[in-house]
Amino acid sequence: MRVFFFVGVFLFTVSFTVAQEYDAVEKLLEVHDVEPSDGQYEDVLSVLQRLREFPLNLNTADFDSLKLLFFLSDSQIDNILAFRRKSGGFLSLDELLLVPSISKKDLASIRLFVCTEGEEVPQQVKRNRSGVRQEVIDRGRMTFPRQEGYRYYSPKDFKTETLYLRKMRSRFQGAPLGSLVKYRAEVGSHFQFGMTLENDPGEAYFTRNQKMGFDFCSMYASVSAGRWMKRLVVGDYKVQWGQGLVAWGGFASGKSSVVLGNEKSARGVLPYSSTDENNYLRGVALTLQPLSSVTTEFFVSYKRTDGNVVEADSLLDEEEVTASLYESGYHRSENECAKKHTLKEFTTGVAVGVNTSFFKAGIHALYYDFSPGLQVGEKVYQRYNDDGQRRGVVGVDYKTGFRSVYLFGETALCERGELATVNGLRFSGSSRMALSVLYRRYAKGYVSRYASGFGEYSGTSNEEGVYVGMDLNLAKRVKMSVYYDHFRFFSARYDSSVPASGDEVLASVTYERRRCEHSIRMKYEERPEDWKGIRVTTTWRKRLELRYQLGYKCDERFALRTRLNWLHYLRAGKREHGYLIYQDFIYGNRNGSLKMQCRVAYFDTDSYNSRIYSYEHHVLYGYSFPACYGRGVRTYLNLNWKVTKRLTLYAKSGLSYYPERSTLGSYVTLVNDNKLIDVTLQVRWRF
Repeated sequence: MRVFFFVGVFLFTVSFTVAQEYDAVEKLLEVHDVEPSDGQYEDVLSVLQRLREFPLNLNTADFDSLKLLFFLSDSQIDNILAFRRKSGGFLSLDELLLVPSISKKDLASIRLFVCTEGEEVPQQVKRNRSGVRQEVIDRGRMTFPRQEGYRYYSPKDFKTETLYLRKMRSRFQGAPLGSLVKYRAEVGSHFQFGMTLENDPGEAYFTRNQKMGFDFCSMYASVSAGRWMKRLVVGDYKVQWGQGLVAWGGFASGKSSVVLGNEKSARGVLPYSSTDENNYLRGVALTLQPLSSVTTEFFVSYKRTDGNVVEADSLLDEEEVTASLYESGYHRSENECAKKHTLKEFTTGVAVGVNTSFFKAGIHALYYDFSPGLQVGEKVYQRYNDDGQRRGVVGVDYKTGFRSVYLFGETALCERGELATVNGLRFSGSSRMALSVLYRRYAKGYVSRYASGFGEYSGTSNEEGVYVGMDLNLAKRVKMSVYYDHFRFFSARYDSSVPASGDEVLASVTYERRRCEHSIRMKYEERPEDWKGIRVTTTWRKRLELRYQLGYKCDERFALRTRLNWLHYLRAGKREHGYLIYQDFIYGNRNGSLKMQCRVAYFDTDSYNSRIYSYEHHVLYGYSFPACYGRGVRTYLNLNWKVTKRLTLYAKSGLSYYPERSTLGSYVTLVNDNKLIDVTLQVRWRF
């Protein structure tokens, strides 16, 4: 009966939500293989949604502005700018097809977000530039069956009261319903206000730990008042400087199928509207532009941060020693709520930038302090960890170019005297070939809590590497992208107890012919990883993944997409394999008010080591990129329905089935079943 119940719930949800729109922005993200984390995913969508309202002018936008499109490689942007300088400008968007390396697919991807002076600006864009715009998003999500954390207990189930109380401290205090409320208001391009309220499933409302009702509450107000005061932000914000060695919040470009997309384009201080509960600043930030080519930024931030406070030994005089960061964002049980806002985080910084037609340069200084300080750790790989107390970082970045050669980079110094540097060269002088070379060296003692530099691991520390990427236009409809990255570590890292090196290679070929698109990708990784047998030894983990994808557009309304992934994993002589195959069905009516995407996937891997990630389309600002491992079936239906110009309804329902398992998850997320159903409903109202 339980099986029929869950299947019935799934089918009911599917039938209830058959009126949804598959947003074009999400489609572009999937096609171009953008696979960031949850918060970064929201950042990408927010930028693109704003560009739909305020399209970039191709005749005035610079490199950093065009970089916001995400879907163009750095060499393609170089070619657009070179064509503009030579021809004097674009009269229509179709002239982009005259630019070397820009295909019809590229033009279709960016058409929504750019405009030219020679074309009539849509009335909606004119209204956006002068009117008042408001948006409200309300979302709810649930999973079935219920997890162990929601289970009710009786003292009779335990031998002692202590065991009972310990179990109760791990029990979820809220309902199994996650909720999100977002509000955004804009007046022209001069004023913005936003508010985000979110509760994860299991988090309670209006309790001692959630006095505002929701577990996470974020708010910002941004004012732009002419040339001198470029932007004033009060509330929550993020900072993007240089190439990310000092500070970088939000989406950070890294290694991906866009092999010539590793140069960062900083946007300075920006309002924060994501649901990531850790990576943001809270306070006041000011951006001034005293001269047309000079920009100055200053900010002060103070907020409470989650952490595990480690109390001192009673024999010592200190009351508290250190704390470790708690970054999951979950506050469902008493144990998790005890970690909420236990640390004080103070941050301040200043930056000065110069932007001329020949070069762009900037200097950035950052200071931060945690109270209590962060725990360094006792393991070998933790010896250089950041203690977070009275830390200072200074960095200098640059960008310049001559003809078809472009140089960029940043060098930073922390108060420990340790250096971090990243420098790149890009060549885009041929319509057949474009090349990028990037060198990075981050000292093992370099630390910056807010850094997000290009590299193999996060942390921007203890790493040196050389990256080479190349785009080749082999024929009119055939494009090949390749990158090779060699990296090494100066000291032990997590899961690698000795200094070692590694390699990574990616090669992809895309062929387009009429309504069909074929894509083949190979990715190989080799890196050091500890083998925990009788004794811990360091070996090399090798991972090879092959992927083939066929896309077929039947007509204007219906399209099919088939993908096959195969993975080989080798470590310490142990070989594992896995594969995943799925079929997507995509439908959209002619006027674009109703769109749907459905997937049926089957996967079989030997273990979690040979897992395969699979992007799933979701409701607007939603995120789903599950790891498929073991043997099972995954299917989902994603729909949206644009009821009116102001009102859009979204929904997604998915089912995961594992025939060979009797339980899923572990500890508080344990489910005594072999299937999981997830349901997400969302409403978007614009006025």
